[in-house]
Amino acid sequence: MEYRIDDKMQKQGYKCSCADPCIYICSEGDKIAIITIWVDNLLLFADLDKTMLKIKEDIQSEWETMGMSEPTKIVSIEITLLSGKICISQKKNI
Repeated sequence: MEYRIDDKMQKQGYKCSCADPCIYICSEGDKIAIITIWVDNLLLFADLDKTMLKIKEDIQSEWETMGMSEPTKIVSIEITLLSGKICISQKKNI
């Protein structure tokens, strides 16, 4: 049986965003987890470290993963974390 990513995300409690089918959101009380998907790359967002660990566990329970660390680049967007701020840039494409 073939499983689509949507089926697996919903099984884990995530709902597809109405605005973009490549964004999945799971909220429980005051906790929120967001997963964005681009082909075979995921970008994870969470409000708490504990929530981020749960997202990673959810993903790793369904798929083999690599590089579950702080992002530095996705879809040619450079990502830099500075003093609690997230800076994004595409200066190499300008």
